[in-house]
Amino acid sequence: MKIRPWKRLDDPTATSPSRVLELWEVMLQDGESTPLLEHAAQEEMVISLEGRGLVQLRDQQVDLTPGNAVVVPAGTPHSILNRSGLPLRGLTVAIHRPSLVTDQGTEKVTAGELERLIDCIPDQIDRPTSLQFIIQLFEAAGQLSEQIDDAIGLDTETGLRTLEAIEEQVMDAVLRIAHSYGGGSNLFPRRF
Repeated sequence: MKIRPWKRLDDPTATSPSRVLELWEVMLQDGESTPLLEHAAQEEMVISLEGRGLVQLRDQQVDLTPGNAVVVPAGTPHSILNRSGLPLRGLTVAIHRPSLVTDQGTEKVTAGELERLIDCIPDQIDRPTSLQFIIQLFEAAGQLSEQIDDAIGLDTETGLRTLEAIEEQVMDAVLRIAHSYGGGSNLFPRRF
């Protein structure tokens, strides 16, 4: 699996009711799939350039063929799967739609969702995908931490033990990602 961002040459800070945030090229070999994702304030369009695949939308699978696109509504869990026997190459276009989010406070992350994310980490992983997984892990852990604080408090023994267990899961997953990184053990190269 390879996922890499495409550069925008226009003004990425321009505002409009619906605007493109990011463009990503996705390449999946037969049998590979992207992690299950859900975006509260953005729609996503998945476009097939080469090969055939499936877009998993909640409990539904939609065929993805060259020249066709699948729109993923905001708040919909989704994944791209390749079961065609051939490589799949496509684009995902993230479109920011803040008006689609009604109440950010009601969105909850469960420990099960964190575990499913960890279970999706492949045995071999490239740098962009590694970094995406790490960001998702820390976002999920941060949301869980806030939920624990709201429910039982982080100043209680139960709250602290629960938070420590989540932190341990996330750190073990980051180490697993570092060991799975296909570019060698240097996932975080020195900048200077």
